[in-house]
Amino acid sequence: MAVEVRWDEKICAHAGVCVKSLPQVFKVEDGKFVITPSAASDQEIRATVAKCPSGALTIGGN
Repeated sequence: MAVEVRWDEKICAHAGVCVKSLPQVFKVEDGKFVITPSAASDQEIRATVAKCPSGALTIGGN
C-alpha cells in the first residue's frame, strides 16, 4: 500500500521541487496539482516530501 501524501495548498510556495524530483508522482494536470503515490516507492516519496521547502507536503496515514 502506498503512503498517503497530504498537500497544504495554503502554505505551498510552488517551488516545484516535488515536480522536478519525482514527476511520476507529483504533477500539474489541467491546472490542478495531482499526487499519484502508487507511481513510486515509499522511500522515494518520503525523500521528496522531505525536500519540500515550504513544508506543504507531509506524509499521513498509517
